[in-house]
Amino acid sequence: MTIEDVAEKADKWSQAVNKIMKAVAAAAIAIGTAIGGIVMLWPGGEEAPVDSGSIVYGVGYSPQCSQLMDSIDHNWSEGQWSVWESLRRDMGC
Repeated sequence: MTIEDVAEKADKWSQAVNKIMKAVAAAAIAIGTAIGGIVMLWPGGEEAPVDSGSIVYGVGYSPQCSQLMDSIDHNWSEGQWSVWESLRRDMGC
């Protein structure tokens, strides 16, 4: 066996090891990406906010309240204002 034969075999082994390392790295990247995708889609256990029909959560301002507020007429009688106030209280506005 000559030095050229040994160098040729060493070169082939080096190429084979490089191919194996690239394949292992590609597999690790693919597995990491798959795990990352699963983790991103996994529910976090957080409760979703309950949609009570309000635009802004927690303040009681719903589209119905907006319509009620838009219906105000400053020329109403006391009776009309009392009906409006009772509607506002009932709706939680």
